[in-house]
Amino acid sequence: MRDSHVKGPGFAALRPCKQETDPSSFPVYPDLVDRLVANKEQPDPDGVIPHVMAVCSAYSYAGFQYRGDPGTLAVMMARLGLDENDIRLFEQRVDALYIASAAYLVQDKDRRIAILCYRGTQPEDIISILTDADVRPETLAVELEGRRHEVHAGFYRNVRATRHHVVEALERAVRGESVAPDEPGTKGDGLEALYITGHSLGGAMAAIMAMILVHEPRYRHITERLKGVYTFGQPMIGGPDLARACEEAPGPHDTHVLRDRLLRYIFDRDVVPALPPRPVGPYAPFGREFLPHCLKGVGGAPTAGPAASPTRPSLSPPTRRSTPSPCPPTSCARPRTATGEGWRSVSPTGCGGPYDPCRAPAPRAGRKSPNRACTTPRRTASRVSRWWRRSPSSPPGSR
Repeated sequence: MRDSHVKGPGFAALRPCKQETDPSSFPVYPDLVDRLVANKEQPDPDGVIPHVMAVCSAYSYAGFQYRGDPGTLAVMMARLGLDENDIRLFEQRVDALYIASAAYLVQDKDRRIAILCYRGTQPEDIISILTDADVRPETLAVELEGRRHEVHAGFYRNVRATRHHVVEALERAVRGESVAPDEPGTKGDGLEALYITGHSLGGAMAAIMAMILVHEPRYRHITERLKGVYTFGQPMIGGPDLARACEEAPGPHDTHVLRDRLLRYIFDRDVVPALPPRPVGPYAPFGREFLPHCLKGVGGAPTAGPAASPTRPSLSPPTRRSTPSPCPPTSCARPRTATGEGWRSVSPTGCGGPYDPCRAPAPRAGRKSPNRACTTPRRTASRVSRWWRRSPSSPPGSR
């Protein structure tokens, strides 16, 4: 186990030999701590919190030779608005068991908020890649509605590798102590807001950790401070029964955290959210799913949103759809531009949901597909299935 701690820089250290910090341009979000604490509905209508979580998830990949670099993440979080932050990194690696776990815990200088960020699949790390390929189900030691459920074995092992260290640090934050064990004393009234985030494998680990916190009675004092779970390109972690139990189980203060505050952001035709493929067993997502969209897109001309500045990307507020609607045209599913396209929330029974008709196998040549305009990542499940059915002797690029 590698346990490291770094202290983030102040605003003055990030702008040497320059004039006094101008709140209009730096940091990116001067009121970030107040936003994270005060926000009661997820996602943030202004798009600030999704942007912060996305940046945190992206820079958790910083490092060299399979070792994380909390210093880089500390600098980026300071630029966003969390100056003089504390970051504690827990890393555990067991190659024989396909464990390559890394959890970053970010705490602001006033110890009011904490962000738990899990690192995803490292492109150059074969052990991290094999973790995604491990599809043998393993029983999760958490009972939901009196039943035990099965989850993706690789994802669960990676969460379990650092879970107790993470919970111990979170308990320190709840008491108003620093996440670093060598810093004595307390500040304020303790932790007021907790966010969990991650990309790819890290998103799956974030979802499992949130599920553990919500359904373990001994962690209730931590769950009461859980504001939201933001995942990006997250694969599915369990079957339809687990997904249904998570969405129906209530959280603290009569809220459904795993149904309403677990937000899965998916970009265009990303194949990862469609994993694991169907031939290995039934898997289903839970929470709220958001896809990039534009209001109009005939001929690839999206409707422009509010103007964005280089330091503050504009994110239009996501709109929630009460009833399923047809899949967007292909020309609308494009990356967000500098003008700021929004995100579209989909229904669990609509496009992108666990019962999405787009998950059906692709039709044979010569047949017209009723879902040919669908641009959600669920359509890619059939492609993954065809790859999975290849014989072991056939290389991935063979036909």
